[in-house]
Amino acid sequence: MAELSKPEKPGIDAEETRALEYLCQHPDLLNRHPELLETLELVHASGSAVSLIERQVEILRGRNARLEDRMMRLLETARENERRATAVQQLARALICAPSLAAVAVAVRQSMQQDFAIDAVFIGLSAAGFRRHDIDGITPLEPGHPVLRSHENFFRTRMIECGPITEERSALLFPHSIEPLRSAAVVPLEKEKTLGMIALGALGAERFKPRQGKLFLEMVAELVSAAVRARLLMLHSSSSNQ
Repeated sequence: MAELSKPEKPGIDAEETRALEYLCQHPDLLNRHPELLETLELVHASGSAVSLIERQVEILRGRNARLEDRMMRLLETARENERRATAVQQLARALICAPSLAAVAVAVRQSMQQDFAIDAVFIGLSAAGFRRHDIDGITPLEPGHPVLRSHENFFRTRMIECGPITEERSALLFPHSIEPLRSAAVVPLEKEKTLGMIALGALGAERFKPRQGKLFLEMVAELVSAAVRARLLMLHSSSSNQ
């Protein structure tokens, strides 16, 4: 590598000389630290091609492309959140108008399939005294029920579970599904109590992920819990009056 002689031009001090010597000894410095190119200022004749300038432009274009991509992702996330918020609002209205537990189950199933692209829904109630088997779409989780045994950890922690689902659990929770579901979200109803659970199943393996956001799942569970609890009180009230 050629040695850099001390500059003869006036105005270049020893510190600049050492910098120039370092650059000559490390010609790949700018390749290893491209961010430096963004801070360099070059004066060049009009119409001449300067490779350093071209490299700076390339870097800035790349940065702009990354920023635009990030902005598009943020906008898409915002649009998706808006769509979900609208769907949650529609679900709330349907649940308010539901006259019975059976109507609650229908409203939840229709909302999940039409507005949330969910392929299957399971609602299990472990509320004390609920033993009815005649309400389509709602399963009483009596002691020893297979769902209770297969989700023992869930009922112990009361934490939302999202991710892949085995064929055995798919058949247990969603027996009417034509083909096995590949991912699911299991959400407690009334987290601090023992009202039950709602499970949402999807054919897509990536629909529910272990580390996904759970805000909308919590919102849906709260709405369903309130609707179910209100209808249970109505059932108990009508039973006691008979």
